Amino acid sequence: MIIFTVGTSASGKSTWARAMQSQYSSLNIHVIERDAIRAALYYEASGQPFSWKTWDKAQEDHVQSLWEETIRQAIMEADVLIIADTHLDPERLAPYAEWIRSLRTTGSDPEMIIQYFSSIPLIDLIRRDQGRVNSVGGAVLREQLQRLQPEEHYWRAIESKRTSQ
Repeated sequence: MIIFTVGTSASGKSTWARAMQSQYSSLNIHVIERDAIRAALYYEASGQPFSWKTWDKAQEDHVQSLWEETIRQAIMEADVLIIADTHLDPERLAPYAEWIRSLRTTGSDPEMIIQYFSSIPLIDLIRRDQGRVNSVGGAVLREQLQRLQPEEHYWRAIESKRTSQ
């Protein structure tokens, strides 16, 4: 099973994913987050905790490459794979779902679901964000809220294209 989280920063995606690992400890649940990959790269290069203020955005291609490699490995091992990122753009989510389906060489397509984190008031997001080690700030949260679409758009994005062919 593949679970894509959808929600703004500070909406609870990572907290929920870690809770699923704890609650269902008998399952082999892998959580993959681009933020965790960024943090590891940053620490490896600087010896310091991650900071958005000093993050080199030129590293994003490397983050993407590591993210893809981590998914390739995890899909062979995990019972459940939680991809805990914002996934605010259904147009980008659809090719990710197809790519993940293409990784399966045997058996049926993995079940794919959305864990949708509904929009909460900006002031609440800002308060949550300020309590995080790597806050993104109010402007980013406002922009993310504007981009968040109704849940059904994300479900349509992960529906198998193969069933419609």
